[in-house]
Amino acid sequence: MGSTTIKKKTSKTVLMKFVISSSTLSSRLMTIGRVIVQKNTLPILDCFCFDIKGNSLTITASDNDSTITAYAELNECDADVRFAVNAKTLQDAIKEIPDQPLECYLNPETYELTVEYQNGQYKLMGQCADEYPIPTQTEEQNMNLVMDAHKLLSGISRSLVAAANDALRPQLNTVCFDIQDQSISMVSSNGNQLAMTRMPLPGVNEQGIYLLGTRPATLLKAMLAKANGDVQIKLGSRTATFKSDEYALMSRLVEGHFPNYRSVIPQNNPNIVTINRQALISALRRVLVFANAQAVLVKFNLSASTLNISSQDIDFGKSAEESMLCDYSGNPMRIAFKGSVLLELINNIDSEEISLKLSDPSRAGLIVPAEQTEDQEVLMLIMPSVFND
Repeated sequence: MGSTTIKKKTSKTVLMKFVISSSTLSSRLMTIGRVIVQKNTLPILDCFCFDIKGNSLTITASDNDSTITAYAELNECDADVRFAVNAKTLQDAIKEIPDQPLECYLNPETYELTVEYQNGQYKLMGQCADEYPIPTQTEEQNMNLVMDAHKLLSGISRSLVAAANDALRPQLNTVCFDIQDQSISMVSSNGNQLAMTRMPLPGVNEQGIYLLGTRPATLLKAMLAKANGDVQIKLGSRTATFKSDEYALMSRLVEGHFPNYRSVIPQNNPNIVTINRQALISALRRVLVFANAQAVLVKFNLSASTLNISSQDIDFGKSAEESMLCDYSGNPMRIAFKGSVLLELINNIDSEEISLKLSDPSRAGLIVPAEQTEDQEVLMLIMPSVFND
């Protein structure tokens, strides 16, 4: 493609042209398109908002509570423009095109968009983007942080496992960012499980608690999966912003108070079993095949060096039992957990070996890495289930 810009002409209107890689555009649209919901309060929120200035492209998608922005460099552009185009149509069309440059032509009067690729072209109608709501941060920011994208991703992913879905207690449908003592704790709890990841924040002396809803937290997780390097975080009294080199998420925070999670974490669970994490995951998957589909119950029978795992479904006359070698210090114990929950919690711990710390069959158990790292402290809490012998 030559450096000379050729503009296509209609009878009166000069079309504006820009060129972008199909894979770059598709990746950006797939990531930010997750925020768009089926029924929007504003019809224009069914669209992506394109804002082109120079060779820089900014694409925005929003559900009016959360807004995701993607940034990309254009191969070529001959004018600045801002327009909106239907998100589903464009996203579905672009993802089917192999990696190649796309030549896009926009009629600035009618907002007709033509996308030309190697074997053909698409035509679709856009619209003026003047009505597209762009959030602005007018409030004074309480806190500015910088975190590694991969560490933030691990904390968010782990927290989403234990977050609630409770219409009556919206404060539990969140990931809690608890900042104090030069550290940040990402915490979630649904009353039966709790997940906490604590990371150091050297030099950060401020403190505060901020509640990010599970939906924007899920969007943030998808965004961070594409990010490298550092993420700039701005936490205010009402909004939170997370910005990487290629994406930015701005979302309203949930109002209210998060429960005092530290008070429910047991401090003295003397019965401790240490076991290979992957071996336990494999055993649980095998045994859970035979568990009752509704209760999904697994029973642990702990003795000096053996962990016996069992499940059964009386209605269908099936059961499973498996024994594993382990390192156990404590009194012999029988305890039961909801197997699917236990498996998910264990799956979200990055450690070769894990320790399960127990008190008695009726009290919360803790799941932690056998050895915590300096840059990340991980803790999972699970309430046991009642079972009949």
